[in-house]
Amino acid sequence: MPALVATVVLLAVVCAGHTALLVAVVRRLRVQAELLADVEERGLPARALPVGSTIGAFSVTDTDGEPFSAGDASGPTLVAMLSPTCGSCRRLRREFGAVAARWPGGRSRVVVVVTGPSATAAYARRLAPLARIVVDPDEVVRDAFAVTAFPALFVVEPTGELSWTGRWAHSVPQSAAATVAA
Repeated sequence: MPALVATVVLLAVVCAGHTALLVAVVRRLRVQAELLADVEERGLPARALPVGSTIGAFSVTDTDGEPFSAGDASGPTLVAMLSPTCGSCRRLRREFGAVAARWPGGRSRVVVVVTGPSATAAYARRLAPLARIVVDPDEVVRDAFAVTAFPALFVVEPTGELSWTGRWAHSVPQSAAATVAA
């Protein structure tokens, strides 16, 4: 009988310890989630050329057969780099339509580049009414922007200089859109 009582007491102590550990882990996960939400809300720069850099030379055609090259726009152009193999790109693709719809200059100044070996126009087809779609399987455009991680968003001036970079649609600055309108 004393062995049974000792076993039950030991088991109760172990269960209480596991419960305390679980509560501590859940608290830590909540703190981590809040920190990540704060970082995402501030908007991280794209993992590519920094603001102020000039993009490299390239010349490609969009899915409508129109040429697209560095510095060919009449005003600031919003460029989104997406990859079909990127989970975060799927989220951005859903959110990007709202930003593209309000971008001054309309479709002619919004470009979605689908890059990588598995790039297809179908991946970005839903955005075609709001943006020019460039399929970049050879990664020529990706190399011009020096993109190392996806998603990546840019505001490119007519000179080819980057005036803003970021990773999320909600962080595209209103000031960039206002600058375009002015």
